[in-house]
Amino acid sequence: MKQNSMYNLIRSVMGLSFNLMFTAAALYRIDIAKLEIYQLILIGTALEIAVFLFETPTGVVADLKSRKLSIIIGLFIIGVGFVVEALTPYFIVIFIAQIIWGLGYTFISGALDAWVSDETQNNNIEKTILTGTQFNKGFAFLGIILAGIIGMYDIRLAIYIAGGLFILLGIVSVIFMKEKHFKKIDHDTHVIKAYFSQLKKGFQHIKNHHILRLMFIAMLFYGLYSEGIDRTFEVHILDGLGFRDILQLDPIWILVIVAAMIELIGLIMIGIVKRYLSKGKYVILWAMQFTSMMVIGILVFAFINQPYIALFGFLFFSFSREATYPLLDTILVKHTPSHIKATVLSTFGQLDAIGQLLSGAIMVGISVSFGLQNMYLITATLLLIPIMTFIKMLRLKHRVS
Repeated sequence: MKQNSMYNLIRSVMGLSFNLMFTAAALYRIDIAKLEIYQLILIGTALEIAVFLFETPTGVVADLKSRKLSIIIGLFIIGVGFVVEALTPYFIVIFIAQIIWGLGYTFISGALDAWVSDETQNNNIEKTILTGTQFNKGFAFLGIILAGIIGMYDIRLAIYIAGGLFILLGIVSVIFMKEKHFKKIDHDTHVIKAYFSQLKKGFQHIKNHHILRLMFIAMLFYGLYSEGIDRTFEVHILDGLGFRDILQLDPIWILVIVAAMIELIGLIMIGIVKRYLSKGKYVILWAMQFTSMMVIGILVFAFINQPYIALFGFLFFSFSREATYPLLDTILVKHTPSHIKATVLSTFGQLDAIGQLLSGAIMVGISVSFGLQNMYLITATLLLIPIMTFIKMLRLKHRVS
């Protein structure tokens, strides 16, 4: 199997399984586990604790040992984490499940893009990542529909199937995934010293690179903004905007419709970006424009009293974000050499987790004391910082050219 095809397969199954899980788990947590808003946010905090603790160490392992091995370990652990969540609807079990699958995700984060970057020799890497994202979005749509169909009969079954698909993908990856171009770093020192040496190289590269220094700031604020809205939007759509009563549908299908619309429009947006994207400053320009669209969408979602217009605001925010993150990955991959690529990508993933950890407790306090609207206002305001960093990057690119 060609490794481009393997990459697309992994992204496809991940898109299907994650969206099958997330769509079902949203209703599972709200209607079966009966979690409060602050508990929903704390569930997200548990996930970010795992990413904070393990993101960079697992990235270093991927650079020192094997990206393929790191990815396979991650797939199996995510599958186990999903299964654990569905075992019983108690907050503490759901909390622990996030830590388990969050650990698994850190083995894949950074390693997957670093692996495909090496295996394709960075040839047309923008197109490769965006094509993988298209496959991810297409199968995400299928996962969302499956969540609705299966969830009408048994929400937990949908979660179990999502976990099983990750485990099956892990088995397939053991058999078909190749790693021909990875150059294992030889080290005569103790593994702990080698780890810290690799970590130091990654940080030094970020420190010495103008674009990555600015991305360091941007990724921190992408983490800070997201925790509140990611954990509460389902509650706001179902109860805050009143769509349970407006549509008179089973709640799982309300969430399915919203999620499916996001994925379909996001898929179209990725296609547009892929078609017109050029190298260099245009990647950054697209990222800046989509982030600005995210701000507008959040404000409409929070402050417009008309339910359908507010829902459109959330959709506008969501597909803008779907188009933004592959561009961020492209910027990071293009400005990082192979031998520290997984380390650097994982460092940025950990930075995003730090932002979400810092914002978790803050967003809980704001939502409890001042309501969701003010929490969403803070969320939108935080995104202004990445926009300013992109403006600075464009100026740097202009000077170089």
